[in-house]
Amino acid sequence: MLQQNEVSLQRQIDQAVSKGMGIVGALQRLSDGGSIQQSEESEQSRQELFYEMQQQKTSNDTLRKMCEEALSRTVYERTGQKIKGVKATNNSAAPTGTFISSGEDPKIDQDISDVTADNWSLAPVGYFKGMDFKDLWPKGPAQ
Repeated sequence: MLQQNEVSLQRQIDQAVSKGMGIVGALQRLSDGGSIQQSEESEQSRQELFYEMQQQKTSNDTLRKMCEEALSRTVYERTGQKIKGVKATNNSAAPTGTFISSGEDPKIDQDISDVTADNWSLAPVGYFKGMDFKDLWPKGPAQ
């Protein structure tokens, strides 16, 4: 469902960008038309149209920005992780996050805070691909 929402939002962003380019082109044509001698009435109409096109551009830019923010939140909702308060103590481990053995790298947004490790402990936190955590541990004094 979130992926469908992402596709829909991206489509709306693409449409807003396309419409925005059309509006900018129309505004440029209206600006260039100002050098031609026109009646007072047609000049007033041109100025009103120019103002309306600027309003449309502002509205379109606002829509595009809102869609971009919604897309960002949707992607984070689907792929994001909030990790905080991880603590490893007394010769322990606290692996936390996303662990992928192989395959394609997924899009992952992470917000990580408040991670501690003490007394010969490990607290690996984040995104890990193809990592074997046993390699992190020392072999010990007897080996």
